Amino acid sequence: MDKDTRILIVGAGCFGTSTAYHLSQRGYTSIRVLDPYASPSCEAASTDISKVIRSDYNEPLYARLGIESIEAWRSWPLFRGLYHVPRWILSAANLSRPFVEGSIETWMGGISMCGTQRLAIERMAGAAQLNGVNYISGKAKGHVQELILDDITDECEGVITTDGTRHEADVVIVAAGAWTPSLLDVKGQLTAKGYSVAHIQLTPSETKHYASMPIMDNLELGYFFPPQEGGIFKMTHSQFITNIQTTKSGITTSVPHTFVQAPDDGLPLEIEAQMRRNLRRVFPELANKPFCYTRLCWDAETADRHFLVTPHPTHKVSSWQPVAQHTGLSSFLSLENLLEGTLDPEIVSQWQWRAGQKSTAKDLAHLDPEMELSDLTGWKGRQTRERSYASNL
Repeated sequence: MDKDTRILIVGAGCFGTSTAYHLSQRGYTSIRVLDPYASPSCEAASTDISKVIRSDYNEPLYARLGIESIEAWRSWPLFRGLYHVPRWILSAANLSRPFVEGSIETWMGGISMCGTQRLAIERMAGAAQLNGVNYISGKAKGHVQELILDDITDECEGVITTDGTRHEADVVIVAAGAWTPSLLDVKGQLTAKGYSVAHIQLTPSETKHYASMPIMDNLELGYFFPPQEGGIFKMTHSQFITNIQTTKSGITTSVPHTFVQAPDDGLPLEIEAQMRRNLRRVFPELANKPFCYTRLCWDAETADRHFLVTPHPTHKVSSWQPVAQHTGLSSFLSLENLLEGTLDPEIVSQWQWRAGQKSTAKDLAHLDPEMELSDLTGWKGRQTRERSYASNL
């Protein structure tokens, strides 16, 4: 691929920004990144006060990528001061137990890390821009509405944003995370799934008390994180939510519904109730404290949990998706290697286009059935109702 190849990246989250950074480091001179929000994108799955980077996987490939990633977090000047190595407890109650057992077999003594990934992406985006990468953001200028497809070959030649601008390119990379399957027909290989996140503001004495706690991850119940600077205690609920819609392009798929795009909405009542029951089992003294922040965080997931890093067979657009495997920033060299034809053939075979293939994966994490957003209650307009109630007290 020539260094002046026009490269267009849709999505300024972890994967899009990392790809832009690494391509610019390799000398590519015409790179453009589109996202409705400035990097680090506030809607991206990677955006939060902390994220776990770990090597605890039952699949050796992801264990290796995790180790590689941890080394980058430790050694790259770009990430200086952004990681912390706490203790880590990985557990499962029911269906995900084989995943935990397999992870133990794959990697005895693995390391887990809690990294400030939002700041890492911000730094990486800044470095990419210093290398000449052009970031375009905004709900009009940066929001991709549709692909530009050749009338004869059906190959992707670029995209059109909300303001009507045509962005033409030689290579189009869709790194839009959970928004990918509603933009690009991936034949059901990716499903947008949201999980619930809540923050609790601790007092100074509570912050001190919980500062040394390990990250506690139960694959059915959720994650509990030690408080960050400022006393924010974070927890998540592991059961996924889908939101099945038919898009303007006629694709029926799960479409993310976030509190950024719908600020009047909030967590479904059933989800918060379950999160508080889970919290009461571990930290009963915190179970009734108010949530100071909530979010539905959306990922794209495949049935076999392998990445989808491959050209689309019809449109030739490249797709680079996290699909619920969180292995950190240094492993993202994979797409650049794929574009240049140097990616390990074994990895290519695992991450290839596999529409219509029956998944034979086993011992997976997060096997509880998804919940459909429309079947849950209390979330629509919840923030508005609660603000109104508080103002009338």
